[in-house]
Amino acid sequence: MDTDHAIAAALRTLREVPDVVGSVLAGPDGLLIASDVDRVEPDTVAAMAAATVGLGRRFAETVGLGIHRETVIQADGGCLVSYVAGAGALLTVVAMPQANLALVHRTSRVVAQRLGALVETLAAQPPGRSPAGGNPPPAPPAREPLPRRNTRTTGSGRPSAARS
Repeated sequence: MDTDHAIAAALRTLREVPDVVGSVLAGPDGLLIASDVDRVEPDTVAAMAAATVGLGRRFAETVGLGIHRETVIQADGGCLVSYVAGAGALLTVVAMPQANLALVHRTSRVVAQRLGALVETLAAQPPGRSPAGGNPPPAPPAREPLPRRNTRTTGSGRPSAARS
């Protein structure tokens, strides 16, 4: 089985988890690699997942929690869970509100590891073989700390942002 088919098969296995309605595999830059979703635009999910995981990664670093692994968003209509899938991909799983999150996590973590390895295989292939039209980029480099807002007010009475 070639890499593209193996990725599609891995995404389909997530549908076997009760109340999982789809999944999206994206690069860390938010570009779509593959998807198995019906009711949403996969390109949008890919981009938003990358932004959410980037924010989660930054939050974990700022608070000193170590390496970010996954982000969970629970809403009235269901939940989205985004997992880091190796250095070159993010897996986002869409589930209904009644989904058993422990089961979703158990299955999705295994699939995310498998997909991470498959994306690394894709990255090693000659250009033009990737379903997204190119090889997934490496993980973004560490960033400098964000500026902090101080409580001093400017002449306008509004707080000013200052680097510390």
